[in-house]
Amino acid sequence: MYHPLIAQASNIKTQENPSYTKEDFLAFYPQFAEPLPEIVLDSFVELGQACVSEQRYGKMWRMAIGLFIAHMCTLYMQSAADPGAPAADILAAAQAAGVVTSESADGVSYSMDTSALSQDLAGWAAFRLTAFGVQFATLARFAGKGGMYVW
Repeated sequence: MYHPLIAQASNIKTQENPSYTKEDFLAFYPQFAEPLPEIVLDSFVELGQACVSEQRYGKMWRMAIGLFIAHMCTLYMQSAADPGAPAADILAAAQAAGVVTSESADGVSYSMDTSALSQDLAGWAAFRLTAFGVQFATLARFAGKGGMYVW
């Protein structure tokens, strides 16, 4: 039997999301229009609708779902794009920032440590891998964790 008080205490959000389309996403992140196949972008918008609840995020929802989709698109491009493709610029910009730990002037190389900056996101797995994911995880922490109940 469903009891509204138990459902409220569980912190489970079940309300349907408002419309959020590929066009909404591309209006905010136009850099993803060209490098992704349409079916991939459609799939990530659908995934965002399933994973990011407007009821949980409230006024942050449009930003949260956009960051979620941008993060997923970036991960896809990391696995599918070649270094000379237009996606290379997006990937460079979306890379999670870190602290430069060593440099080399003649060979133009450096090392970067992102662990210090992302330690606070322990348990967020792949969301630590892109700037979009770090921003999404930050908003998710603002919104709070979801709950559950067993009846």
